[in-house]
Amino acid sequence: MDEKKIAIIIHKTDEKFFSGLLESLEQLEVPEGYDAEVLPVEGEEKFFAYDYAMNQSDAKYKIYIDEKISVRQKNILSDLLKIFQADEKIGVIGTSGAIEISTHGICFDSAKRCGKIFLGANKVAKDWGGVEKDFREVESADEFFIATQKDISWRQDLFKKSFGVSAQCSEFRRQGYKCVVAKQKKPALWLREEKFFYDEQDRNNFLDEYSGEMFPLVSVVIPTYNRPKYFQIALESALNQTYRHLEIFVSDNSPNDKTEKLIQPYLEKDSRIKYFRHKNFSANDNWNFARAYNNPDAEFVNWLMDDDKFYPRKIEKMVEIFRNNPDVSIVSSVRDNMDANGKITGRIENPHEILNRTLKLKGEEAFKIMFDTGKNFIGEPTTALLRKKCLRDNDLCRAEDETGFFALIDMSTWCQLLSEGNLFWIGDESLSAFRNHDEQATNWSGSGAFFEVSRAKLLQNEWQKKFFIKTEYEIRERILQWIYTASLRLMNAHMNRYTGPEIKTLEQTLIAMSKALANGYKIELPPRDYGEKTKSGRIS
Repeated sequence: MDEKKIAIIIHKTDEKFFSGLLESLEQLEVPEGYDAEVLPVEGEEKFFAYDYAMNQSDAKYKIYIDEKISVRQKNILSDLLKIFQADEKIGVIGTSGAIEISTHGICFDSAKRCGKIFLGANKVAKDWGGVEKDFREVESADEFFIATQKDISWRQDLFKKSFGVSAQCSEFRRQGYKCVVAKQKKPALWLREEKFFYDEQDRNNFLDEYSGEMFPLVSVVIPTYNRPKYFQIALESALNQTYRHLEIFVSDNSPNDKTEKLIQPYLEKDSRIKYFRHKNFSANDNWNFARAYNNPDAEFVNWLMDDDKFYPRKIEKMVEIFRNNPDVSIVSSVRDNMDANGKITGRIENPHEILNRTLKLKGEEAFKIMFDTGKNFIGEPTTALLRKKCLRDNDLCRAEDETGFFALIDMSTWCQLLSEGNLFWIGDESLSAFRNHDEQATNWSGSGAFFEVSRAKLLQNEWQKKFFIKTEYEIRERILQWIYTASLRLMNAHMNRYTGPEIKTLEQTLIAMSKALANGYKIELPPRDYGEKTKSGRIS
């Protein structure tokens, strides 16, 4: 290895571009005591050509440069050597790149970038800044230029046309080397085209190979009971996420082995699935087992109900939002309604016009919309991706006493998360689908009463915490709102001649909430008795 030699390696495919690059290289100043050679290589596969040239040259320092580049800084070689010699652990230098590669995997389109370049026929200066000292560490330099001081084989086995430089940066980092972007007064390079070609197969190969090293782990938790057909659709929607770095935890309390047999081929093919069957578990046992799951390596969690489904880019998009918004504790979106046969019947309507667009909402503002409209616009557990550290001891719900058959486990959890951070709301794109069918709990006869009793409990807990509901005026307003809607539920039950135990519980809760108006807003709720849940009709 010649430590005083620099090789400039070019994959040559277009004579016009190649000649322009050579002309710019002729202006370079070669540092005193060093030799520089230009190695053009041809062939269809770019990274095979790079690897071939790398192995043919004995130069310690190698520059891999796209033929569409024109070098605009005469002393760039001296600047590169200065950075390499300052730190032997620097393996790769670029002039621009991604501080963090976005979850779609494309370096140049990533949100967190740094560096400079002239771009396009008009030579527009693009300046992402972010390099305050001589260099800044990045996950990847851009595809059109890197310099190295160590030889590591190019992944020609995976990449043919694109993503090879991002992969090379990952390979260097795997071996303990740094990838950096150099500081520049003016852009050192001019990329003479604005359009970038990305091969989709190369992109998928890059994400398959390196996602686990670049992106946070997401836990997808699926509790299931005796719905193998729906469960399979839900499971596949998680497996088919474009976001690779996830695990799928399944808790099954089906009385038969249909779901267990169904999942076996998936378990054999995909190590991300963790499956547990407890045929003697009750519904609450199954929920509690799923709720107790906690992988300390996972940064985010998304529950997936066994009759719902994710859309392919749901997790990818939501994780990217989290990475760019550290103050956010929940990311959710509008979702589609789906019938029992899987037909999309439209979007679930938003309760407030502000939610018809994508925006960030302060935690208190999101809580106010949810409670003042009486609508869980954030969605069912399937809809939202959650930052785990904002949960209460990694569990669902805001308070420990919201146990048993608690109808608003999702709203209670949202309250907890909104007390710890903000909501990012995607209002212009559905990322999941909620299935409506006869077996849902919302179709039980007493579901409306369950809802109101649970909402009273939420109000009681929030008033005690005084985080969202802080003044007597605010609690009085919400108690009055609750009395109004609870009275409508009772009237509806009366008109339908429904008199289940949960109606008695709602009546007692109504008395307790009314008393709170006269006793200084001290809410003392009766025990919750829901009786036997039936499916003989729907009261709402």
